[in-house]
Amino acid sequence: MRKRKALVVATGVALAVTGAVAPASATGGHGGAHTGGKPVIRVIATGLDNPRQLSYDNGHLYVAEAGRGGKKCIGAGPESDETCIGATAAVTKVYWDGGAWRHYRVVEGLPSGAAKDGGFATGLDGVSALNGGVWGVETWAPPEAGVPTTPPWNKLGKLLCIAPGKATITADISAVELRYNPHKTAVDSNPYAVLALADGRKIVADAAGNDLVAVSPDGKARPFTVFPDHDKHESVPTSLALGPDGSLYVGELNGEATKPTARVWKVDPATGKILGWKSGFGSITGIAFNQNGDLYVSQLFASLVTKVAHGKRTNVRVPFPAGVAVDPYDGKVYVSAWSIADRNGTVLDGKKTPGGQLWKILGF
Repeated sequence: MRKRKALVVATGVALAVTGAVAPASATGGHGGAHTGGKPVIRVIATGLDNPRQLSYDNGHLYVAEAGRGGKKCIGAGPESDETCIGATAAVTKVYWDGGAWRHYRVVEGLPSGAAKDGGFATGLDGVSALNGGVWGVETWAPPEAGVPTTPPWNKLGKLLCIAPGKATITADISAVELRYNPHKTAVDSNPYAVLALADGRKIVADAAGNDLVAVSPDGKARPFTVFPDHDKHESVPTSLALGPDGSLYVGELNGEATKPTARVWKVDPATGKILGWKSGFGSITGIAFNQNGDLYVSQLFASLVTKVAHGKRTNVRVPFPAGVAVDPYDGKVYVSAWSIADRNGTVLDGKKTPGGQLWKILGF
C-alpha cells in the first residue's frame, strides 16, 4: 500500500536527531500567558495514530490520522518485510472546552497501511476544514498490491467529505494520475494534502504524481499544476496553504536535512500557474501562514518547524513534525509531532518513540 514516495523514515534514522525536543511544558491552558523569550511548547493531544495534516476552522483543530494499519499483512514495505493493513485511519477534532483540551474522532474506520508495529503509516493523510465543512484525502494502492476493493477500501485515492461517523466519496483523485499522468513519469499516486477554497473548489496535492489536482464544487477532478524536478530530485508536493495575499502555497518533500533543497511554491489559485518559490528547506510536510504573512514550515527529517518572517528564519525543534496550523485570531501555532508513530509509539534505531501527539507553540 505504501508508495515509493510515501512519507516514511528509513530504519537507519537515529533518535539523536530529536535529542533536544522535550516539551518545555507538557500541560497548560487554552491560551496561556507568554511573556517573551524562548517559545513554550504544550502537548494538547496524545494517543494519535500517525498524525499528519492539520486544519483550523472556527476554534476547532482537525487532525488527519493515517492510522496504524492492521492485522492483515501484504507485500513488502521499506521499513519491514510486509505492510500491514486495516481500517484504522481517522479524522480527529481537537478543541478547548471546560478548561481543558479535548479530542474525539469525528470519523474512523478508514483504510490504513503501516509497519507491523503501527508506525510509518499511510492512509487518511490530509484534512481541510472551512466554514464547518470538512474534507480528507486517502492514499492510493495499485491493484497488484493486494489491497481489498470492498468498502472501506474503495475510498483509496479519493477525496472524502467528512461528517460525524461518515466519510463520503466526493471525487476520484488518483484517476487523474491514471488517465493523464501529468508529470509524465511513472504512473503513481498518493493524495496527501487537501485545501478547501472559498469558491467551493478543493485543491489536492498528489505527492507521488508531483502535481496538484483541482476538484470543482460538483466533484469533477482535473490536472491543475505540475511541479518540475529540480536539484536532481522530483518535487513531491505534500502540503497546502492559502496565503494572506490570496496565493496558493505548496510545500514539497524534495530535499533532506543534510541537503535542504525543498521549496515552498507560490501558485496562482485561479490558473494553477507557478509564480515563484522559496527554497532552502529540508523535506517539508506542512506549511501555514499567520495573519501577518509569516510562513511556518515543518521539516520532517530535520525535526524542525521554521518561521520565515521579513527574510529571517527561526526554528523550533519538534520531533518528526507534519501538519502545521495557525489560529488566525491569536496567532498560536499548532503542529503534529511524532507523526511517524501510532498511539503506542514506534521503534527507531532500536528505541521506542512516544506516540503521535499534537503540540501548541506559544511565542513563536
